Amino acid sequence: RCRLPPGHRLRLQARDGGMFSSPKRARVLVVEDDPMLRETMAILLRRQWEVVTAENIEQAWQHIERHGPPNIILSDISMPGGSGLDLLTRVRADERTRLVPFILVSAVSETETVVKGLEMGANDYVTKPINPPVLQARMTTHLRASELQRRLERQNALLARLAAFDDLTGVYNRRSMDSALEAEVARCIRYHHPLALLLLDLDHFKRVNDTYGHAAGDDVLRRFVQRVTPVLRTTDILCRYGGEEFCVIMPETCQSSASRVAHRIRHLVEEEPFESDGFRIPVTVSIGVACLLPGFAESPDALLEHADLALYEAKSKGRNRVVVCCDGGLQVSN
Repeated sequence: RCRLPPGHRLRLQARDGGMFSSPKRARVLVVEDDPMLRETMAILLRRQWEVVTAENIEQAWQHIERHGPPNIILSDISMPGGSGLDLLTRVRADERTRLVPFILVSAVSETETVVKGLEMGANDYVTKPINPPVLQARMTTHLRASELQRRLERQNALLARLAAFDDLTGVYNRRSMDSALEAEVARCIRYHHPLALLLLDLDHFKRVNDTYGHAAGDDVLRRFVQRVTPVLRTTDILCRYGGEEFCVIMPETCQSSASRVAHRIRHLVEEEPFESDGFRIPVTVSIGVACLLPGFAESPDALLEHADLALYEAKSKGRNRVVVCCDGGLQVSN
């Protein structure tokens, strides 16, 4: 045998297994009815990727159902029992597979069908007889683009979550609260359904930070959310209004029901101190309640203003109490 210098061997390995190997061990689904061509393509592609094969579109879809979407699909166009375009239609219509790169394998005479496939959402095509280096290069390009797209979607989802949620407590932030309140007020006005709003303020919270430290204060806010959440329904929307203030938007809720929930929250907070770093920190909460009524608080700003007036009254009356804004007046709720 002819022995190559180590450097040459390394370059050959890089060209064979590294230059076209990103992402490594991607799963390729090859759909081809010709058994010889199907096996030839599988042998070629297994040098770089994990390969599974199917001889028709039903077998291909069964594999997807059982094992999940592959990283890329390589499909012949003309097959008995359903064409590659039929498989492409199903792949693009399913949420799980709509972004999977799809490469058509065509005969030279199938130009019009290839154009149609590209218009339907195929990413690329190769012609028979297949040129292995060209096929590998095209597959690698689409795999890399697909991976970049998935990363971008994950980053966008993370950014959307950061934009919608308070990073300390995990509940919706003020921006999300404004959007949700506007939507719920519009819906309740349109369908004449009740809507209640609670504004909650932890009493003398500055003392907690000054006495136990800001880390303990953060613990209290997180544990407050954990204690309040089980009281609420899945349709209720808990938001951090700012600092130690929280808001609960309660669709389909009348004044008496909202008042009962507010009292339950107040009792839960008062009856058991919050624990942080070995300290037991007593906390109370003041709550203002407002409801959407015909001719009264029929806008998000007005509803929020009435809840804020009720909260201010609760704090001025000595804190640790619930006040309801009712028919334009304020009433301490017992």
